[in-house]
Formats: sequence, structure tokens, C-alpha cells
Amino acid sequence: MLAFKETLNRKKISNIILSIFILFSVINFIVIEITDEYNYYTFVFGALLYVSLFIYESCKQLKEENLMYFLSNNYLLLFAPVYFFFGMGLLLGFKPLGVTKILLFGQVTLYVFIVNIVCIAYYTLINIYIYREKNNYK
Repeated sequence: MLAFKETLNRKKISNIILSIFILFSVINFIVIEITDEYNYYTFVFGALLYVSLFIYESCKQLKEENLMYFLSNNYLLLFAPVYFFFGMGLLLGFKPLGVTKILLFGQVTLYVFIVNIVCIAYYTLINIYIYREKNNYK
């Protein structure tokens, strides 16, 4: 949410979105997923909220024909979590833990396979961002 603060421009809208997420998280923690080990719905809702804001900002930049935005470091930084949220959302979208324990090959479970792929993509994009920022300030 903080990444989109400058995107939303309006403090009121960003506060409303943040309040909705916090309210959902508290209700989910107290009422819906009381005894569960993990808060699946909070993560999935937060991921959907982030991806929705990301798509909104991308469409807004396309409408303004600001194509340089898609090559900027800011866009790269905003895009990095999308891979992570997509992969983890696929896993946590299915609440039974049995889905995550499916063996794909050898001792590699579905969870380990997807987490490794999304983390490699996520951290690669973060490292590219850091490298670009470092070179911009030389």
C-alpha cells in the first residue's frame, strides 16, 4: 500500500483502502480464521488488493501514453511483488494444506517448487532495481 501512496495522490482514498484492509484483517483474525495456523484469507485479500492497485496504475499510465514509466525503476519495484503474490496466492488460495504437500518429483513438494520459483523471480527483480539505482547515483 505504501508503494502506491504517490500513485493514488489522494490521501483520503489511500487511507480508505488501508482501513478496509486492516478491518478485513482484524475481522478475519478474530471471527473467520480463529483456530487456523495461518491467515490465508488475509494474505490472499492483500495480494488481490495489491495486484488491483498495480493494474489500476498500469492502465492509468497506458491511458496517459507514458510508456517510459514501464521502463522506470519505480515500475520495476512495484512489479517485483506481483510474481510473489501470484505464486503464493495460488498455493494459499486452496486452504487445505494437502495441496501444498503434493509431491512433484523426488522429495520436492508443490510448495517448495513454487516458493523457489517465485522467490528467485522476486529477488532477481529487486536486485536489478538495486543495481539500476546504484548506477543512477554514480
